[in-house]
Amino acid sequence: MKVSFEYVENGGFQSNVPGKVPVTLKNSIANNTDNFSPTEHLLLAMGGCSSDDVVGILLKMKVAFKTFRCEVTGDRADEHPKTLTHVNIHYFLEGDVDKEKARKAIGLSLTKYCSVSIIVKRGGADLSYSLTINNQNIDTERDPEEALATPA
Repeated sequence: MKVSFEYVENGGFQSNVPGKVPVTLKNSIANNTDNFSPTEHLLLAMGGCSSDDVVGILLKMKVAFKTFRCEVTGDRADEHPKTLTHVNIHYFLEGDVDKEKARKAIGLSLTKYCSVSIIVKRGGADLSYSLTINNQNIDTERDPEEALATPA
């Protein structure tokens, strides 16, 4: 893998990888609030990586969900380096979804498959997940290891 970017005055940093859609990152100089910061990109990457796993695992389990949505929240340290201290990935599913299968898919993603989330956790951030099925809160701020253990 290789990415590259360049500084764009009053804009931020813009990627310039042949064959890819350009992405502009917010930087502290331009402070363009229309662009995502690098840390927001990291949260998006965590959610995207894990969501890809969860959806793929659920489909293999023949779970008939109608909709899937993911929301990622992160807390940062107050002092430099302002690393992530806690991240919660909240999964929203609708349809005929077995909560134990959803938990298993989430647990496998966050403990075994999602490299981005695992890297952030190894970097010292607490990682939790929340699960809502058909507008009913199933799990709130739960440790991913618990998702693979006995039901809550």
